[in-house]
Amino acid sequence: MVCKSYDTSTPVSRNATIYCSTEILSLDWECKSDRLLLIGTSDGCIKAWNVDAKRVVCDLNTTEAFPSVLDIKCSPVEPIFVSAAASGGAGSNYIDNLGFASLTVWNMKTWKAMTVLPLGEDPPAITSLCFNHNGKILAASVVDGMIHMFDMSAGLQITGWPAHDSSISSILFGPDETSIFSLGSDGKIFEWSLQNQGQILWSRDSSSLILLTNGSCYIRTRDSSYLY
Repeated sequence: MVCKSYDTSTPVSRNATIYCSTEILSLDWECKSDRLLLIGTSDGCIKAWNVDAKRVVCDLNTTEAFPSVLDIKCSPVEPIFVSAAASGGAGSNYIDNLGFASLTVWNMKTWKAMTVLPLGEDPPAITSLCFNHNGKILAASVVDGMIHMFDMSAGLQITGWPAHDSSISSILFGPDETSIFSLGSDGKIFEWSLQNQGQILWSRDSSSLILLTNGSCYIRTRDSSYLY
């Protein structure tokens, strides 16, 4: 599997090509400097690629029970990141094959695991993670359609609600962080109120392309496009 990084200051200028022996499942940039790229793979490996040195500066491994690193998110404030890994259980389709979930908090100074966030017994796989602006709240979306919210200071889940009838592909806090967007594998996207839990503020059915980016939500359907 190949991962390519580009220098945004020079159009169409490739900074580096990173080769991995197994499938790459997740990527995220360290927020403070954007000089470290974290890469999660299907064999339980998390690689830290230094853009300046053009090499892997650290190799981490999840436990053998959770080899698939489905998502990685760096805190916007603290030198930590969270990995969502899955056990890869048996099943007849992709969602079933993801198995159970594990959420691990890692220290980016020592490059060691700090804690594992509690998820309960046999928790379904987590597909997407998102921090709020100060890194105090972590949102996690699940294959069973749930959204869970964690207090990172306490290391505990503080709330959660059923958001979709199918697996959730991606989540993103709204610009003012009074809401959160969720994209289901069925193409449905919802904006949920964080002040009135479970209240839908806005919804759309997507039939073409959806991109969730920091601070904005871009949706393209057959008929029109929306930017929030």
